[in-house]
Amino acid sequence: MYNVSVMIKRRKSAEPEKRMPLYVQIIYRRKVRKIQLPYLVSGEEWRKDNNEIEIPGDATRKRMEELCMIREQLSRDCATIRSVIRSMEKKEAFSVDEIVETCRERFAVSDFKRYVEYLIGELEEEGKLETARHYRSTLNSFMRFRQERNLRLDEFDPALLKAYESGLYATGLCSNTVSFYFRNLRAIWNRAVDDGLVEPDVTLFKNVYTRIEKTRKRAVEEKVILQLIALELTLSPDLSLARDLFLFCYYARGMAFVDLAHLKRENLKGDMIVYCRQKTGQLLQIRLLPVMKKLIDRYRNVSGPYLFPVLKSLDPSYLEYTSALRLQNKRLKKLGKLVGADLSTYVARHTWASVALQKGISEELISKGMGHTSVKTTRIYMACWDNGLLDRANEIVILGKGCNSKNLKRNAFCANSVSW
Repeated sequence: MYNVSVMIKRRKSAEPEKRMPLYVQIIYRRKVRKIQLPYLVSGEEWRKDNNEIEIPGDATRKRMEELCMIREQLSRDCATIRSVIRSMEKKEAFSVDEIVETCRERFAVSDFKRYVEYLIGELEEEGKLETARHYRSTLNSFMRFRQERNLRLDEFDPALLKAYESGLYATGLCSNTVSFYFRNLRAIWNRAVDDGLVEPDVTLFKNVYTRIEKTRKRAVEEKVILQLIALELTLSPDLSLARDLFLFCYYARGMAFVDLAHLKRENLKGDMIVYCRQKTGQLLQIRLLPVMKKLIDRYRNVSGPYLFPVLKSLDPSYLEYTSALRLQNKRLKKLGKLVGADLSTYVARHTWASVALQKGISEELISKGMGHTSVKTTRIYMACWDNGLLDRANEIVILGKGCNSKNLKRNAFCANSVSW
């Protein structure tokens, strides 16, 4: 058993009424180290006999509240130090300087807001901009609930989270939005546990909503696609572009808009488009159909490296992409009114899957109309599918060629789902 001495002390002063800083004194193997704490107390507010906060009888109400808060913070600081020491004791050897350095690191990031901002910065450096945006949205939501009053990670408890959940519902948010915030909070908490900043607590998120309810289907009928194609948009170049982008996503096996936006001429490999999905990094190959080649040719003279005039910068920021996404969805809303449908960038993706089902493509091959529940499973099985089968399935959906569903199903590798 390691013998580590930890004490909270107050710096001495010749003036008892003067508020002096508290500090942590750590002794290990006869070496003494100190960690400065951000709390100031006077001589009469500090009990030397047991090193605790003392609330004087003549203290003002405001000072009483401040001292109570300092007492609670000291308790959490001590818990953090004990946690550090326990983790150090698992090593064969450690020094007092390692204890102090680790404690300072934990004190620095145990602040909830600061820790989440640290994670956001880390995610942005790794290029995980979507997750970073989700964390930022969750942080902003939680801080609004707290009326911008920050807290430490170890202050989280089931009662606080339940109050946050009630506050979210009170603002009129739906269950899936509430779940979105709590799933992000849980991911942040789990990361803090992995970083050793807090102790695991299996009950913390037990009584709040973290599930996902099924939402309305986003697919439209195939006749809507035909109506879009038939629209006369010569006098509306913006809507014409929006239609072309939507149709190309549909033609390209329900390509995600973010992938279409980033397509460059270098992604054209003969009669194929070869690209990596922005979301998963999965390498996909799609054979170009005549309708797809026609759309590409339409924008062949556009300057820049991209196949379509969506992004402008060679190294586009996430803000530039989200701006383009909003503009596309705004234009699709206008197009939707012309064909009596609710259109968005998601609709092309879902419609391809829905039409494929209607035309007899095996459920394994199209992942049950995008109904897969495990992203990990879809990533694993995607690499197992014969790309020729995928191209054949796309010809059936887009060109309406005959389909022998049994042959497709028999030749396909058996899997529960596949991500497009």
